[in-house]
Amino acid sequence: MRNVILILALLFFVANTVDMGEELMKREILTKIVEYAGIEMPHDLHLLCLPCKLMMKQIQKFSSTILLSIIRKEWTFLCPKFKDPAFCEGINQTFIDQFSIHFFNNYLSPQNACSNLGACKQQHEAQTIKEYINEVMFDKLSKEEQRQWQIIAEQNIKNHDDFTIAQFADLHIDVEYTVGSNAFCGAPFCCREENGKPKDASKGAQYWGTYAQCDLPFRTIQDLIQFTGQNIKPDFIIWTGDSTSHDVWHQQKWNQTLPTKMITDEIKKHLPNSQLYAIYGNHEGYPADQYDMIGESTQWLRDEVADMWKQYLTQESYYQLRRNGYYSQVEESRNLKFIALNSQACDLLNFHLMDGITDPRGMLKWLISELKDSEIKNQFAVIFAHIPPGDTFCNSQWADRFSVVIERFEHVVTGIFYGHTHQDHVQHIRSKIDGRYVKTLFIAPSGTTFSYQNPSFRVFQFNGKNNQVNDYVQYRLDLAKANKDGQNAILNWEIAYNFLEYYGLESASLAHVSSLPYRLAHDEELLKKYIYSYSTGSDVLYKKHLKDLKRIFHKKGTKSFFICGAQTATLDDWFECLGFFEKFRETSFLTFKLLEQFIGKWLKE
Repeated sequence: MRNVILILALLFFVANTVDMGEELMKREILTKIVEYAGIEMPHDLHLLCLPCKLMMKQIQKFSSTILLSIIRKEWTFLCPKFKDPAFCEGINQTFIDQFSIHFFNNYLSPQNACSNLGACKQQHEAQTIKEYINEVMFDKLSKEEQRQWQIIAEQNIKNHDDFTIAQFADLHIDVEYTVGSNAFCGAPFCCREENGKPKDASKGAQYWGTYAQCDLPFRTIQDLIQFTGQNIKPDFIIWTGDSTSHDVWHQQKWNQTLPTKMITDEIKKHLPNSQLYAIYGNHEGYPADQYDMIGESTQWLRDEVADMWKQYLTQESYYQLRRNGYYSQVEESRNLKFIALNSQACDLLNFHLMDGITDPRGMLKWLISELKDSEIKNQFAVIFAHIPPGDTFCNSQWADRFSVVIERFEHVVTGIFYGHTHQDHVQHIRSKIDGRYVKTLFIAPSGTTFSYQNPSFRVFQFNGKNNQVNDYVQYRLDLAKANKDGQNAILNWEIAYNFLEYYGLESASLAHVSSLPYRLAHDEELLKKYIYSYSTGSDVLYKKHLKDLKRIFHKKGTKSFFICGAQTATLDDWFECLGFFEKFRETSFLTFKLLEQFIGKWLKE
């Protein structure tokens, strides 16, 4: 068993070895294996394939249970030293199994393990990004062809009136939110009866929400939706997911979509004339982040949300969502296709991706076909999803390829919208060929206060003649005033800023918005404004970032964090932009880069 565990520990590192001594290392490990197995080392390594598979089959059979028990034992011992015991127990029950099962299936499966060790031939070769570029970009329209395409596409628009799209992001309601409970309980999630009451009443959960590690009571989201219906009356709504609360270690499958249904019902009630386009986020799955992109174990989620949103969807869109978890639908009078993507295809905490990272559920291939269809029909498209491709959660291999697809169809896509981060910011897709700016990604702040945010939502204004973003209005709740006025308060969802005016931009076109990263680097006052909006106007978050800007050893890294984040749209590019020393300050980057190694490589078909 000692040798077996040694082999298992080495498998992951061997699979990702890239230095000049790679083959020598593999041969040395194989020598240990054949000695352990009692067989002779042949001259041709691939003659070892069968005995290696036989041995790994036995290892997989007898070691998975043993290793899982070891992992659980160590977690149970170590976690409570750093985290709340209830959190540790919940993670043990919900996530340890998920990670272990997919890790063992990937790295202990006879074919994968023996291929990684070099004993068996690889079934598929890794695909380089250059190869993907050649595959996707070969028929891209020339600049003149794109100009002619746009003229025809604009002529195809029947309704030329300007229109609005409201975006709801990360509403995260907590159905167990309890007024007066301890909002600063020391656990990862607070504001519940189980957290008790604080000695200082001012530290208790407030009626409309609390600046703490708490989500919102449902009444606050009800008011947000009612305000939108009465005062905005948007033509369209894009809802980019994450409705459940952040206590992922407490949740149960049977009621995981209850918050989504509650919010959907409110939208139907207060916005009856607005067309809703919605997609779920990483928190809707059970356990959180876990979404089966290959098999059918998450079909329950697709079935439930598709039925909730059925009245807004055509029959084909309904079946797309139910079958695959992503969909498209065309607004004919606007000559505009709405495309909803499932960002669980790139979520590094989605351990199902260990079973196969290469274009999960064929979504990128489908996206290419949808955009190609729109290109042929001279039809514009907007894309929305939950996790932005430049976020730490998103696998860079997927994000790189998404960027290539958007570059190929940059004339078709007029807007790309995300949530997830809870912050207010932009990212930019850059060309994988020449580095130029290709498309702005608009990332909306959260409805929830988690953590220390001001509840927010956003309304985009579109030019009806060309389906381009004209501007957007950012709304925020004055939470302090609402709580001061109590349960009879009339909530003040005030305009925090207008995008163009706030940043001094001539337009919301790529040419002007892509100047923002450069200006942030050279104008400290503008950088502070960007950080203030990034922090959703929260004094707690804003002051923390300003403090870092003033500290000698943190100033450069803090500036780079915001500037690099605005000028890139993949984790790898952001990581590279930060610089050698600064990137090691961002522990989340290092954590997710390690997770990328567990996910594996993108393979050729």
